Amino acid sequence: MNKFTKGVCLGIALLSLASCSGTLVNLKYENGQMINKRLGLAYTPAPTNYEPVSVGEAYGYYEKSDMTLYEIKGLDPKEWLTQAYAGSATTIFYSDDSALPTLAELEPNKIFVTEGESVTISIVTVNDQTVIDGLVDIFENGTYAEWPLIGAYKTYELKFYSEEKYPHIYYNLTYGEFAEGTFLYDRNTKHSVMIGDALADFIPSAKP
Repeated sequence: MNKFTKGVCLGIALLSLASCSGTLVNLKYENGQMINKRLGLAYTPAPTNYEPVSVGEAYGYYEKSDMTLYEIKGLDPKEWLTQAYAGSATTIFYSDDSALPTLAELEPNKIFVTEGESVTISIVTVNDQTVIDGLVDIFENGTYAEWPLIGAYKTYELKFYSEEKYPHIYYNLTYGEFAEGTFLYDRNTKHSVMIGDALADFIPSAKP
């Protein structure tokens, strides 16, 4: 079982703790944040391209929507929390004392190519630093190219990962191969670029 499916299974198991919310930190939603004023806690929801590497124990509970929030293993729960893992639909929360890295600031040294939705399965790992750096540069500095809405031969989720700087979170982008070309796409900002054959050595073409 790889780290993705482990995170899913653990997140599902921890859902049972929601009924014991009296032992959890009570949270309220106010001004765009999940807060507990008495404890001085305030968390902002991150864009959904940020995902937890591993889900820990239940920590907080928001009664109005019956939502339990969990620790991200390895991070201070007073600064970082997450929903139960649900693939690309997972939302993590970060405090005012923390900052989300951009893709370049993440300084990734691996990319996990995954498929699936609520259960994500890694099918290949990109660990060529030259390829990774080139892909980051293309995405952040390349010319915008509109993501085709239909006709994908294949799509994957790419989870950019940094063992050194940010080993507890992924930065997720969508990969798609179309008749028009091969693209990387950010679901949140809608930014999209064509990447040509940058990943051709790792992801075989699905074009007929």
